[in-house]
Amino acid sequence: MPLDPVRHALPCIAALLLAVPAAGSAPSSPEAALDAYVAGLRSGQVAQLQALFLPDGQFCTLAEGKTPPVECRRFAEVLGGWAARPDPAATGRVLDRRDATPSMSAITYELHFGGERYVDQLLLYRTDAGWRVVAKTTAVR
Repeated sequence: MPLDPVRHALPCIAALLLAVPAAGSAPSSPEAALDAYVAGLRSGQVAQLQALFLPDGQFCTLAEGKTPPVECRRFAEVLGGWAARPDPAATGRVLDRRDATPSMSAITYELHFGGERYVDQLLLYRTDAGWRVVAKTTAVR
């Protein structure tokens, strides 16, 4: 009998998340994880960002008028670049939060970083290591 990849995807992702320890204190809520994210952007501490973002998670950018309009990379490929440009004035706020389960949250987030305003869609999962971001799609406003 063939395996149904959709049915088995969430348990596989959960197993990967549980296997990755977080550095420092574990975020107790999605909002706490995003506060730590902005703190990492302010200070330029890549280790703090690595503790929050799943290395194999996906970061996508939407750029209207560009070809291709969507570009995606792994978090492991982009976190160092984010940390290399610390912005002590970075701020963020939750615009909307939708919980699909007690361990899965989708958040619309407004981020001011490096003189730009971003609107992000983030997917977070609660693990033994706290809340972690597994996907992020962003648009520059």
